[in-house]
Amino acid sequence: MKTKKRILFLLVVSVFISILLIDLTYAASISWGARGSEVRLIQTKLKNWGYYKGNIDGIYGKQMYGAVINFQRKNGLTPDGKIGNKTRQALGIHKKSSTTKYSSIIQEAQKKLKQWGYYTGAVDGIYGSRTYSAVTKFQRKNGLKVDGIIGANTKRALGIQQKQGTSTYTATSRGVSKNNDVQLLAMAIHGEARGEPYVGQVAVASVILNRVKNPSFPNSIAGVIFQPRAFTAVDDGQIYLNPNEQSYKAARDALNGWDPTGGAIYYWNPAKATSKWIWTREVTLKIGKHWFAHQ
Repeated sequence: MKTKKRILFLLVVSVFISILLIDLTYAASISWGARGSEVRLIQTKLKNWGYYKGNIDGIYGKQMYGAVINFQRKNGLTPDGKIGNKTRQALGIHKKSSTTKYSSIIQEAQKKLKQWGYYTGAVDGIYGSRTYSAVTKFQRKNGLKVDGIIGANTKRALGIQQKQGTSTYTATSRGVSKNNDVQLLAMAIHGEARGEPYVGQVAVASVILNRVKNPSFPNSIAGVIFQPRAFTAVDDGQIYLNPNEQSYKAARDALNGWDPTGGAIYYWNPAKATSKWIWTREVTLKIGKHWFAHQ
């Protein structure tokens, strides 16, 4: 009798340990039924690449599951619907750097815009795509120049009093080489093209600057970069990674007039691009993993 009880006890313990190990193994995985901001980020990535057609609601349901499975199959991953480290990496999802570009002016503007119903994001002092969208809506509504820049006129309209000598986190129009432009452009280069050859990094910056000059796009660096769904690095947060010195150098070279693309306004990675529209562009140049087009 004692032997049977001992065996039963050991079986119960082993089952408990097995469950615990399973929980630990999949603790970092996201699967059906999960909710939250990371689910929303994954949905955004999958939607941008054409895998997901549902709402960006932060709820892992049937449509998202099918999208994840298709993405995993397409990228040589185990099609189990679980979003672990490998699937996250393939999606380009990484932890955001703690060294984000914070501005008290941006934070105050976000508070005002949120209070008046223009802004729905976090009041964190970081200029992202939601802030850009809110600023441009506010500018349009108040008869201001619609450029996404929180400059003197927009500050006055928002009721923001800036102390003398305090700098703001904005980008000048038409690609003028200012410190803030170098910073923002370097962030975009690092988020979009780190790992590419140096000339390819300058080329990515050149595309941004070429868009600034093109009447079909916003007329500021900030406006081009934060134009909704224009750049993957903005959607997945990689633009807020800390740029390295090479990214700054590439930004300065592009701002000083070096354009390896000769005027291109589009680029994409053919191994990752899922937009049907981008494939209608005529390829005029290939640098590293990116293809470029002039129209």
